[in-house]
Amino acid sequence: MAKLVLLGGGSPFTPSIFQTVLEHKEALSGSELCLMDLSDERLPQFKKLGEVMAARGGMELKITTTTDARVALEGADFVFPGYRVGGIEAERQDFVIPTRHGICGDETMGPGGTFMAQCTIPATVAYARLMEEICPEAWAISYVNPTNMVAEGVLRSTKARFIAVCDCFPGFREHLSLMLDVEPEDLTARAMGVNHLTWLTEVSAGGKDLYPLLRERAMAMRPADESPDEWTFAMRILDTYGYMLVCSGHPQMLWEHNACMNERRDHWEDPKLGGRWERLSELWAFVDEMIAGAPYDPNRQWLRMHHPRHAIGIAVSILTNEGREWGGMNYVNNGSISNLPDDAVIEGTCIVGAAGPIPLAMGELPKPFVGLVMHNITWQHLTVDAALSGDKKVLYQAILASPYVHDMHAARQIMEELLVAHADVMPQFK
Repeated sequence: MAKLVLLGGGSPFTPSIFQTVLEHKEALSGSELCLMDLSDERLPQFKKLGEVMAARGGMELKITTTTDARVALEGADFVFPGYRVGGIEAERQDFVIPTRHGICGDETMGPGGTFMAQCTIPATVAYARLMEEICPEAWAISYVNPTNMVAEGVLRSTKARFIAVCDCFPGFREHLSLMLDVEPEDLTARAMGVNHLTWLTEVSAGGKDLYPLLRERAMAMRPADESPDEWTFAMRILDTYGYMLVCSGHPQMLWEHNACMNERRDHWEDPKLGGRWERLSELWAFVDEMIAGAPYDPNRQWLRMHHPRHAIGIAVSILTNEGREWGGMNYVNNGSISNLPDDAVIEGTCIVGAAGPIPLAMGELPKPFVGLVMHNITWQHLTVDAALSGDKKVLYQAILASPYVHDMHAARQIMEELLVAHADVMPQFK
């Protein structure tokens, strides 16, 4: 029995949280799941959905809701930050404003990533400080983006027990399992780098190196054309370097900036905000259907999202002292990747048990990637400096440090426009 708190409990990830809790009912039966959100608009609907799903799944689960973080955190064992400060409109601005000035927009990398961090770091640090006061023994397992920068901001500023995860690796691992015809539980797969810039460096089963087979099968699936889609780009990276890039969509602009820029700008200039409204409409319809008694299908899209499955799985590993490997973990390096700085927040693999995550010794990052990752680490440090200080000069330096940025004048214009666009959710710059 545990108290699980979702910060951002009215988000589209919540149905997947319910489903994942049900899948772990042996460990979590009798627990309380508290949905905390700044807006109570969706909380009654989600509370009902959670109760319906628990009843159908034969699980004893108490669902509570609140808009008060202090109430939510009282007695918490696990806290799951999962929100997008500023919502979809803020996300759109992070894509569109940079591309209008000839620099690719993205929500976790480039100037857009810098500004998303300015919004989410102060909010997450504030919640972590409340945890220090109210539930100091609780674990926060965060899937707030940009994952690495949020982790660095919190770990620098607080003593909260804070774990930051990225869902790219769990989804990628499932894909590897299918490609290699290996059961997921028999597959060892490890990747390293920094968030959204990680490479698969080891894949094996039963002690056998499967990377040669993976390369062979992946290249056999390579499309004949050289289109800019994510899979074809991933094959170009594999062909060039011999390693698979885990989350190829976000960092693609580092290699193919111009090919991606206009597509992303045009996509987000759409009045439906990059297709997000259509997807959310589908979610609310799904929730209403489930509450009304629609057939329960645990494989429905809205019940299979990777972020919540990753976070809840890690919590269960802590509760049960499972000692399981989890990839996509963001933590202070301290020698885990031997040729990157000790103070950098990197992404790699940890063993997770009752003591929390214990990083593996990942070895050296392959030589072709070190310079680019170091560039990103400098950008990451400066972005966190800006978020914690509210210093606009440091913010400008952070934007210039992004590998996407190649024009000082454009960087200045992007900064000024994004400062206006996000003014209501960046209190440190007021």
